[in-house]
Amino acid sequence: MKIKAGTRTSRLALWQAERIASLIESAHGKDVEVEIVGMSTLGDEIQDRSLPEIGGKGLFTERLERALLAGDIDLAIHSLKDLPTRLPEGLRFGGSPERGDPTDAFVSTRWESVEAMPEGATVATGSRRRRAQMRARRPDVEFVDLRGNIGTRLQKLDDHGWDGLIMATAALRRLNMDDTITEALDPTRHVPAVSQGALGIEIADDHDDIGEILEPILDETVTRACRAERAFLRKLEGGCTVPLGGHCRREDGTWAFYGWVGEIGGDRVLAERRTSDTPRDTALQMAQDFIDAGAREMLTEPDDFDG
Repeated sequence: MKIKAGTRTSRLALWQAERIASLIESAHGKDVEVEIVGMSTLGDEIQDRSLPEIGGKGLFTERLERALLAGDIDLAIHSLKDLPTRLPEGLRFGGSPERGDPTDAFVSTRWESVEAMPEGATVATGSRRRRAQMRARRPDVEFVDLRGNIGTRLQKLDDHGWDGLIMATAALRRLNMDDTITEALDPTRHVPAVSQGALGIEIADDHDDIGEILEPILDETVTRACRAERAFLRKLEGGCTVPLGGHCRREDGTWAFYGWVGEIGGDRVLAERRTSDTPRDTALQMAQDFIDAGAREMLTEPDDFDG
């Protein structure tokens, strides 16, 4: 049987697609062959504006989803943090294999850590969450917006002489660029984006055969954690561009859920850790408590993202 897997065409996206294809083919031997189908997305094509300016939801997924619904591909492979929590009718999140490092990485050619940067240092990031969390830790830091693939971002760091940049640790590790990581930021303090480090497989509701093919490669613990994180995000009605973090993991035999919502300026933060045996329920209750404490107003009010 031959199946088609859709993906973006960046170096990282292709690595992710090849990883999923390898897992599928290893699980099924010669019975299943995976063809990788690369596509350009709106988020890839517009590089001169920040993600919030373009409109965050579906920027990296919509064209892949149209291909899924049309039957041009059998599954779509995403960085799960890019996949909206509300999917088009007829599509569903099929699960995730093993998770990569969920943390954010501070990358610098000048300083050995975030704390070592001098007052007024310049840090590049295209993420409102990363900016807000860094401002909560280092209110003196100045920010510049950053877009582009990994190579482009690292080149800009050198070209512009910035003090550092922040990006996903997993992306650097997957491309064997561990040596560029100056500091992996503590995920209990710099709570990662929902599903960061996880790969997400999206399939059509009526393709049970594809679901059966995927079953052997899925990691139940990772998938359960990501479903809890995505429930937290959906309850708060946030997207991939808002200053919100949610991270779920196993700790000492139980589930721990870390939630974080902050204002862009870092002046007000809601942050909490809870443990339970039912991570999704815990995530939803935390989201409701955050809403009661004013989280939605914090996530929607005007900000100085470009300042």
